[in-house]
Amino acid sequence: MRIDFYTKTILTFIALFLAMLVLKPLFQPQPVMAAGDYAGVQFSYSGNSHAFFDTRSGDVWEYGDNGHFKQHYKVNELGKDHQR
Repeated sequence: MRIDFYTKTILTFIALFLAMLVLKPLFQPQPVMAAGDYAGVQFSYSGNSHAFFDTRSGDVWEYGDNGHFKQHYKVNELGKDHQR
């Protein structure tokens, strides 16, 4: 039984496309997104104060340089006074 040129060509293309699918993650890795408990928390330092801002809920926690808790408040609308 002899395999003709057409069959060899099609099988070669299939093998090449499968190799491209398998090797793509090596050359174009996907970005990693953190999904843990602190994924939406951002950190800021200003003067003598550290602040942690939760982008999902709007909660802000402030701590002094010595690590003691200062205050907690919620940001409801950006650019507005948040009545600490």
